[in-house]
Amino acid sequence: MSRKQSLSQTRYIRFQMKDDTGRSFTMVQPGADLPARHSDLYMRGFRNPPELRALIADAHNTKVFRTGASALADQLSVVLLLLAATSPAARELGQPLAVLILLIAVLIAARQLRALENLVHEASHYNWSRHHRTLNDVLSAVLAATPTGASIKAYRESHLLHHGRFGTRHDPDRQRYEQLALEDLDRSGVLRYIGNILRRFIPYQRGWIKATGSAPLISLLPFGWALVTVVTPALVLDGARWALSAAGAWLFAYLIALPLLRFVAESSEHNYRGTDSVLAATISNFGTLQRLVIHPHGDGYHTIHHLWPGVPHHRLAALHRELLAESVEYREQIRYRTGVLQRPQTGIPDPRLPSPRKSDG
Repeated sequence: MSRKQSLSQTRYIRFQMKDDTGRSFTMVQPGADLPARHSDLYMRGFRNPPELRALIADAHNTKVFRTGASALADQLSVVLLLLAATSPAARELGQPLAVLILLIAVLIAARQLRALENLVHEASHYNWSRHHRTLNDVLSAVLAATPTGASIKAYRESHLLHHGRFGTRHDPDRQRYEQLALEDLDRSGVLRYIGNILRRFIPYQRGWIKATGSAPLISLLPFGWALVTVVTPALVLDGARWALSAAGAWLFAYLIALPLLRFVAESSEHNYRGTDSVLAATISNFGTLQRLVIHPHGDGYHTIHHLWPGVPHHRLAALHRELLAESVEYREQIRYRTGVLQRPQTGIPDPRLPSPRKSDG
């Protein structure tokens, strides 16, 4: 086996980096503790370009206050959207327009709750604060996990198993993909796709709750959060009618719209069948709808995340652009979608090359 092949098939990678305080540390990707005799392990499938090692190392630097501010903005937007859409002023606009505004607000609120879930995911990798781990967990629990009913500890245990045992029978995501036949989702048309999603939705939600492992008390926290931040202000400002409308809007956003949005996102991130490497089995999602609605906080750059789980959400897009420009291997092998119904594509043309001319014939 050549040196290049050996490097591209390594099961783990170490980086010497600095955290946000300037202290040096070694980053070891999940899977480093797994002995080579586990033949069912997926290979990484990518060789780090030597000329980009410093850039990749720098991309691992966290910014706790930036991430915390993002989470706080996500929280506030949920509260303000639902209060505004159910307010007396909105009702005075007339039923058709008021219902339309409410529907839009609920969908955006679900998107913001999904953004908070993605920041819980960030916390599981210590991507809020690499070396201040207590701060990482406390801030993320208050600002991201409480409104979404997540346990940072339980989510971390499940999710790092996905990274550390990627593609094996121990990978909880692969188990879910096989149980729900997610690689067989019919994406040939909007109605067929919606039907496929809805038929799998209840089993998916049951499995997701089981996999995340939140304790009953933690699962009740979102209801308490909504009572304090959404329902009580409406009750104080305009009485029971506004409070009940706001509560109903939040319940729909949290119990129906959010899980559906999450299901669409998570069912688009991998394709295990016929693959044997992390790079080949991971799908990025770059479309406008995907980036803005379905995969907030850089969640669509899933290939980058699996190659370097320690890169925080605010550095993913920039690292992706650098790799497209500088790494032929990454550019030619990355798998991605630019639309929800699109089949995964392989390889992105080099943007620096001229487009091929069409034949005159």
